[in-house]
Amino acid sequence: MLSLIEIVGQDPAYRDSQGILYCGDALEILRKLPSESVDLILTDPPFMISQETVIRRAPHHKYKGKDISLDFGEWDKQWADDNEYLEWCKKWLAECVRVLKDYKHLLFFFDKRKISYVWDYLESLGMVGRSPLHWVKSNPAPQGRKVSFMKAVEMCLWFTKKAVKQGYFNWQLGQHPDYVVASIPVHGRLHPTQKAEKPLEVWIRYLSQENDTVLDPFAGSGTTLVVAKRLGRRFIGIEIDPNYCKVAAERLALTQPPIFPTDT
Repeated sequence: MLSLIEIVGQDPAYRDSQGILYCGDALEILRKLPSESVDLILTDPPFMISQETVIRRAPHHKYKGKDISLDFGEWDKQWADDNEYLEWCKKWLAECVRVLKDYKHLLFFFDKRKISYVWDYLESLGMVGRSPLHWVKSNPAPQGRKVSFMKAVEMCLWFTKKAVKQGYFNWQLGQHPDYVVASIPVHGRLHPTQKAEKPLEVWIRYLSQENDTVLDPFAGSGTTLVVAKRLGRRFIGIEIDPNYCKVAAERLALTQPPIFPTDT
């Protein structure tokens, strides 16, 4: 049987007994992964929402935080318009559906303004749309202009392949709301859109088993991969930016899998 390295055709940025991280274009590498080979996809793709705007803190303002840049990087600005971006989303989503096993789960953060387009598209591919999951931020960024509420919730879309089937949700872990409260990573932040570990940990625990393979095709600084490894899951990560690949690889090298296996 060919190894994943032979299938993809390139050396990884990181590899250990639990998983592998590639530095490259997500769509190109996804197309090389075997069909029905992963058990859970959890990712945070580019939203195409970068702006040149910088929100500056007035000297007299109560909140003394740093100025806020809305330019997240070139990785979030590579499309001419919304139509081109959505066509790109359809391509990587179709590959995610292909590589996902039946009855398993696809979770991804997404821009709320564009949800209806990808929701309809995924259902046309046989995916079942589930109730979205939410990360509630306990430390949202204060509103400096006094014109709106603090933005404290991020939505993660949840789909199941083919059908909703008992046995593919770890009910034995107990009842849990469809939201997780956790603080935004502030100290030692490694990526402009870095997610908290706690929501990812809850969702990975409930939606996969130990030794299942978790895929993140937009790995960023590697948070999903780190949590998956810590929980005893196998992982496959893809990240296009070499700098973030290096950060993710360093984090993975410092992460230990569980010493004593558990059921979940």
